[in-house]
Amino acid sequence: MARYGFFISDMNERRLIEKTRNGDRDAFELLVEPYIKPLFNYISFRINDVSDANDIIQESLLSMWQSIRSYGHGASFKTWAFSIARRRLADFYRKNKKQDILPLTDYENASAVKAEIDESIKRMDIGKALSQLSCDEKELVILIFQTGLNYREASEVIRVQMGTIKSRMSGIKAKLKNLLGGRGYYNGQL
Repeated sequence: MARYGFFISDMNERRLIEKTRNGDRDAFELLVEPYIKPLFNYISFRINDVSDANDIIQESLLSMWQSIRSYGHGASFKTWAFSIARRRLADFYRKNKKQDILPLTDYENASAVKAEIDESIKRMDIGKALSQLSCDEKELVILIFQTGLNYREASEVIRVQMGTIKSRMSGIKAKLKNLLGGRGYYNGQL
């Protein structure tokens, strides 16, 4: 877990968790700081409105603070944090009955730096391929490639067996390879 070039070791993370359980807000801030940006990225991929995404990240952090005593060391703190954010997203959709999930392509277009025309065409093709994924497939791609969770962590967040994650990712990779095949964009990284 990078924090301004430093790493928080497992032992230090456990220490921060214990301090947080005892009400130390500074320890909590240090504990969640490495995850705020990845959590926000995950949430903003699913929410069109930045204000709503900010609200959900705040609700997620509040939930973490309030439920830190129930955190068990069976799952990593990282996956526990993403699981909470995922539940806050579900609460948001239930409460607001919103189904307008921000497509992955919108994020790419919003954050892409102007590049050569060929690069733009390549991105459009990749975005088009990604837009053909189901909502669940997009979520898995976001969790693994955007937020950096490994398969085990992703399986803990979405509560499915790791074998299922591997199988789904294999299917996603095959689908994207088929959609992008022949254009030279697929380089084996997906």
